[in-house]
Amino acid sequence: MVAPFTCPHCGAHDYNVVLTGCDVAGATVEEEFLWDPTAADYTSSGALIVDSASVEAEKAQAFCAQCETDISEALARYEEQQSGGSA
Repeated sequence: MVAPFTCPHCGAHDYNVVLTGCDVAGATVEEEFLWDPTAADYTSSGALIVDSASVEAEKAQAFCAQCETDISEALARYEEQQSGGSA
């Protein structure tokens, strides 16, 4: 069984990865529109890639879902350990 990643700052296990400079092929994209009665208009938080055949990115950055701290280096070490690096 694989141990979950643990944020070194707050101990949470969930995280988000943000990819920039993406070249996406065969994607399914979802965008949510919510009615804002104050503005009398729809708002959107932007488009999300739900699924894709391939994604190539120039840069990736990981953030803890709980404390929103950049955990890119800690996550890279975790992934290296999970793929057969030293435990």
